[in-house]
Amino acid sequence: MLLLSISLTVTIPLVTIQSEAQPLFGQQERLVDNNKNIASIFLDAFDYTFEINGTQIFPNDTVKNSIVTEYKPSVYNISNLQYNIMDHMINASDVQIHVVPTRIDEANTRLDFQIYTNNAEVTGPSLNKSYNNLEITSAYGIYNLDTDKMTIHIPYSVALQQLVQ
Repeated sequence: MLLLSISLTVTIPLVTIQSEAQPLFGQQERLVDNNKNIASIFLDAFDYTFEINGTQIFPNDTVKNSIVTEYKPSVYNISNLQYNIMDHMINASDVQIHVVPTRIDEANTRLDFQIYTNNAEVTGPSLNKSYNNLEITSAYGIYNLDTDKMTIHIPYSVALQQLVQ
């Protein structure tokens, strides 16, 4: 015990040396890929993801092109939106979507969006419920121009809140 108390009272100065590790030639690409995979696993732990066709999320080609090629924020309406989330079918009508796009690369655009609907029905194994004035925020999608599909990311906290509301 005496030795421990003496070691706690003795101050040893810390020395910091800055260094930078360089990946071996050919390993840099693998490091980037590994970091992407790690980030995907980490993000998937907090987000529920599902895929939706571009024709279902964009009302027409004019709106789609304005968002995914000109990167203009937009507010538009869709008469009906249907998707499956956590084994529950959500059917929404009179949907208004607010979109803020960000270019990722030539084919991919990130769409931060908010969805508002006057009427929505959720049906599934553990819930059958109707909603008035449903609002989904804190969601985003990655739209791929080549496949015309969007991967929607909804935080689990938001998805569960909507299902048990």
